[in-house]
Amino acid sequence: MRLLVLVSIVLLCGCADQRAVTLPSAWIRANGQPTDAQLLNIDTMDCRDQTQDADGTASGKVDKNAVVGDFVTCMHAHGYVQIKS
Repeated sequence: MRLLVLVSIVLLCGCADQRAVTLPSAWIRANGQPTDAQLLNIDTMDCRDQTQDADGTASGKVDKNAVVGDFVTCMHAHGYVQIKS
């Protein structure tokens, strides 16, 4: 019986993070100007707030790619280009 409870807990924990989305984190200014770390942090938080809930899950969207696409579009609107690493 204890084993069944333990297995159930492990399965629930594994499913709980299913909707979490990892967003791109490497950006440079599109206009070639130096990147201000404080402004980048503010813009990143703004775009993250627009695309995710506070717990890191996609805000109302099932498709993770759509959430990442919305985030990238928001960052482009703030004047950043994603760096591929």
